[in-house]
Amino acid sequence: MKLAITRPAGKGTLLADQLEAQGISCDCTPVLELVKLPVSDTELAPVTDADLLIFISQDAVHYLAQHQPDFSADCQFFAVGEKTAAAIEACFNRQACVPEQHDSEGLLALSALQQVEGKRVVVVKGRGGRTLISKMLKQRGALVSHCVVYERIPAATGSDIWLDHWQRLGIDGIVITSNAAIDAIFNTQQSELLNWLSSRRFYLVSQRSAEYLREQYAIEDKQIAISAGADNDALLACIMDNQPRQGGTMTEQQQSHSGPQSSGKTSKSVNASGKISKTAVLALLVALASGAGAGGVYYLGQQQLHQYQQTLTQLGSENQQLRTELASSKQALSALRGEVTDREQQVAQQLNAQTRELEQRLQNTLQAAKQQLGGAQKAEITSLIRSAEFQANIQKHYLAAAATLTRLNDLMREQSNTSAVQTAIAADLALLHAQPKPQLEALYLDLHGYVAQADDLPLQVMTKPAEQQSEQSELTEQVSDWKANAWRSWLKIQDQFIKVRSHDKPVIDPLLDAEEQQLIRAQLSSYLRQAQTALMQQQQSIYFTALEGAGATLARYYRTEDSAVVAMQAGLKALQRKEFAAPATLELQTPQAVKEWLQ
Repeated sequence: MKLAITRPAGKGTLLADQLEAQGISCDCTPVLELVKLPVSDTELAPVTDADLLIFISQDAVHYLAQHQPDFSADCQFFAVGEKTAAAIEACFNRQACVPEQHDSEGLLALSALQQVEGKRVVVVKGRGGRTLISKMLKQRGALVSHCVVYERIPAATGSDIWLDHWQRLGIDGIVITSNAAIDAIFNTQQSELLNWLSSRRFYLVSQRSAEYLREQYAIEDKQIAISAGADNDALLACIMDNQPRQGGTMTEQQQSHSGPQSSGKTSKSVNASGKISKTAVLALLVALASGAGAGGVYYLGQQQLHQYQQTLTQLGSENQQLRTELASSKQALSALRGEVTDREQQVAQQLNAQTRELEQRLQNTLQAAKQQLGGAQKAEITSLIRSAEFQANIQKHYLAAAATLTRLNDLMREQSNTSAVQTAIAADLALLHAQPKPQLEALYLDLHGYVAQADDLPLQVMTKPAEQQSEQSELTEQVSDWKANAWRSWLKIQDQFIKVRSHDKPVIDPLLDAEEQQLIRAQLSSYLRQAQTALMQQQQSIYFTALEGAGATLARYYRTEDSAVVAMQAGLKALQRKEFAAPATLELQTPQAVKEWLQ
């Protein structure tokens, strides 16, 4: 026995080795090629947010793994067979549920897929194939989407080359694992090759493929064997249990050829005897006519008259019988017309009922379709909700959060049954607009202004002592005061040529050089920036310490009589009197409303 294995390249080698060990010659001829399909970020978004992931084949697992998707922690994985589950564990390190019956029907029978209403389900598959899983899960209320990651295409060699090669090798049976492979093999225009192919034995992996082979290409049941699964062990068991028996076909052909020949001879004998009998009768009549003479002619006339009367009587009886039958037929026709009328009324009623039921189903389907969002649109809504919560409670940026909710509101207007969501969005917008401007922003801006002014404030480069009051310089009219008047006159003359000031401080503070002035300004700026940093990190002790250091620097090294210095000192004192604290967390209504609407 010789078999042809049509699995894709690299997937039929192990099965061929197992069959060779059992004494069955094999030829591996891949008739399909797997081609990777591009998958955009928008198409991968449903996979990231999925509650349930269903993989149809090992190839679906491998091609999805090349895109390195992220999965939610509570996402459940499902595989059609054990090999697919092993591929999931190898590629994603996740355990998958596997049905006992390795097909779509077995997968849908799992208890975990019975209550899926409102859950987000993604079917990872190749292009084409069955739609049973998606159809049944949608009927159960799931939000189903697909991620198509590869495609099966016929190999470039072509069916004629495969069939001619198999015919020369004397192939007895063909192993096929998909309907696409069946179409690729039967895609030939040569009747001789097609007749040869139709007489082979076919080993399939599902009842669905067997029905497809019977309906599309008229292959008989006795030529088809179905394995218990698509894995190598199941196919090997199926092939070993269904090897064709020899010797029975020729016997049936001999029997079929012998039957018609015998019947032909018998019919010829019967025809020959019939011809002989008619000839003998004719000769006998001629002899009687010639021998009887005129008496015979009279007797013949009387006999013909008698026969004519009998014929008339028989015709009258038959006419009466025909009239009776005609009357009965008319009655039956009348009854049949009444029955047809009743049937037409029943059919019309059933048709109306089915039309109404179909219209109702169509309305329900359209309503469900309107409520079911596409993957990209759902991902955008989820992203907007998360962004609004982050801006409101983490960044405390209420204006940005309000803008995000406004965008979400515009998006929800395009959907149906969103009145509850829009009400929640309006309530959240009112809450965000009612929030006061954060105290941190005002304090930060004040400190920023002081930092900008720090380099322009005037420094106190010297300590100016208070001048002493000079003695009375006016002359008196008393003669006795001539000495005092002479001294005062001398001082006036001296003052006109030399200016002398006296003060009450014995030592004057030295002037500040350029380097010292730069260090003092840098110190003031450092205190102010330290206060800014502590403000944003909400470290109140560091904040107030930095403000005290800035105030002390101003009082010691800057001109306290200058208006700018006075204003900054007053501002720093005001900042020291203000307490700051983190605003309370806002409870937004929109996330819960959107979640209920999606369900």
